[in-house]
Amino acid sequence: MQTQKLLLNTTLLNTEFSTLIDAMLSRGRLRSIDVQLAKQIVDYEFQRREERAQPLTQTDATTLFLAAAGVSLVLGRGQVCLPLARSPLPEWQNLWPKPVDLNVLLADCHVIAHIADQNIDEKDYTGAEEQRPLTLFQGNLYLSRYYRYERGVFNHIQQRLNNALLVNDDELATAIRTLFPSSDGGDTPVVDWQAVAATSACLQRFTVITGGPGTGKTTTVTRLLSALLSQNPNLSIALAAPTGKAAARMTESIRYARDRVANGERIPDESFTLHRLLGWSPRGFKYHQGRSLPYDCVVVDEASMVDLPMMSHLFSALAADTRLILLGDQDQLASVEAGSVLADLCDAGVSHAPDIEFSQRLSRITGFDLTAVADRAYASMQNAVAHLRVSHRFNKDSGIGRLAAAVNAGNSDEAVTLFGQYDDLAIAWHSAVEGQLRVLPWQQRVIAGYQDYCRAVREQASAAEILQCFNNFQVLVAVRQGQFGVEETNRQIERLFKETGMLPASSSGSNSAWYPGRAVMITRNDYDLGLFNGDIGILVPYEGEDRVAFIASDGAMRYLLPSRLPPHETAFAMTVHKSQGSEFEHVYLILPLEWQTVISRELIYTAITRAKVSFQCLTSLPCWQSGVATRVERASGLRQALWSN
Repeated sequence: MQTQKLLLNTTLLNTEFSTLIDAMLSRGRLRSIDVQLAKQIVDYEFQRREERAQPLTQTDATTLFLAAAGVSLVLGRGQVCLPLARSPLPEWQNLWPKPVDLNVLLADCHVIAHIADQNIDEKDYTGAEEQRPLTLFQGNLYLSRYYRYERGVFNHIQQRLNNALLVNDDELATAIRTLFPSSDGGDTPVVDWQAVAATSACLQRFTVITGGPGTGKTTTVTRLLSALLSQNPNLSIALAAPTGKAAARMTESIRYARDRVANGERIPDESFTLHRLLGWSPRGFKYHQGRSLPYDCVVVDEASMVDLPMMSHLFSALAADTRLILLGDQDQLASVEAGSVLADLCDAGVSHAPDIEFSQRLSRITGFDLTAVADRAYASMQNAVAHLRVSHRFNKDSGIGRLAAAVNAGNSDEAVTLFGQYDDLAIAWHSAVEGQLRVLPWQQRVIAGYQDYCRAVREQASAAEILQCFNNFQVLVAVRQGQFGVEETNRQIERLFKETGMLPASSSGSNSAWYPGRAVMITRNDYDLGLFNGDIGILVPYEGEDRVAFIASDGAMRYLLPSRLPPHETAFAMTVHKSQGSEFEHVYLILPLEWQTVISRELIYTAITRAKVSFQCLTSLPCWQSGVATRVERASGLRQALWSN
């Protein structure tokens, strides 16, 4: 390629360094896109300096190459920016300059916009600075597009938090105490954190309501919407979620909850995916900064799954006075794409409380004494995050809740002990022969878990009954490839069902991928068909032909020809990432023999909290211990900007 020739001809990168990069490419330590981006950045910097008679030394070229490749590399890992304080790869440790020297070098580069003022407004970041491919800000190096995403989210949040709402506290108190009747009981009633969270959201244009499984996020938001409607009957509301599956589950939950509150008929009974809400098309989004969404209040569920670019697009599409409420579990896995926005918004892992003045206002409205949880005013976000602290799903005899808490605290030894203390928990360890993938204990557990489902398929029960049986049990895995990855595990389960006769053979011949009872998951949205990433379908006989049955958003059954489906995959096992937004009666988590970097505390916690009745795990002790000890750390500047004192 021309860029490669230019770099070699001008000896900007010496042979030894080029050999190192080639070796890292061959081992998968770097991606081709990382190297190509870095080459283009160095090439562009070289040309700009040549025009100005400012030579680019080989040392500076090597350093710029490392920084540019590093930005691309960490972005592929889900990080928004590259912290310059340390090398992103151990192979580069000896080549990585001191942070002070690196900042000076990068700040002088023509390809890098150096933002010195942390209070710079988004509209001031224009012209020549905006055209530079990289941005340096507070010791972090960004692809400029991601810097704009991050600062856009920050600026929109600040604008909402600084734009006070006029609220009649007495009227709100009447509504809250009616919707949360426990707030009227006793001289010193136990704090109803749902009531506190709902009140917080009613008082502000931006609120995050976070809580673990069963803490009542949907109940809380339904009641707070009822309270808002009692103050403004004409309030226009949109409900949304990151995926079609999460949107469908939100719709189901809201429909159930809204029948039990005043003004319930004014609460929407349909949820959008975020792409559909914003009007995505190949040409871009219909709604954006120049054309706002026509809603007074937008509620987004499963916010932990929302990546930074999508959150930026969402904020940009909101009118200045639109209220935004985010719901989610701050301890769950972050989005597949770049960013950990919900964790950053909540400053996950750190305990925070509303300031004294806001706590007193909440106390007057709810009737609860919140003195014990009040703190001095120190961060703009501290009043905007409401924590739901009581699980209504798990009682004191349930091990799932305690196991999730132990894992979330990083206590792997306590977690292992809990498996032996509760009937709803079980753990099994890989044996030396487990790798042979014969009919071994993990497969026997799969047979037991899916037996009701397979029986319903064989007896040709209704599609609704079959889908209900399918949701009773789910195998979860951590990775896609390898011996215990989702692809191989699904192949083994399908082979198991075929050899044991648990599912009928295909009527189209033994080589057909389709057979009665095959479960599939949609992997790409198809708005024309109304099928979304994460939707589950089952092949069943329907009017004399094979059809794939799905549950529509209104609860009705849909039957589609297999040939009409968008991209899909077998779903007897799914990755933990794909399970987000779902719940199952029984969950069986299979972790590989050897720990891998993707296996983290957040992944294990997310798997545990998908289970409602029982949780079982197959793992090795080293894999379990390393997973619980490993936290996902995604570099960004958003958390520091929102929570710095």
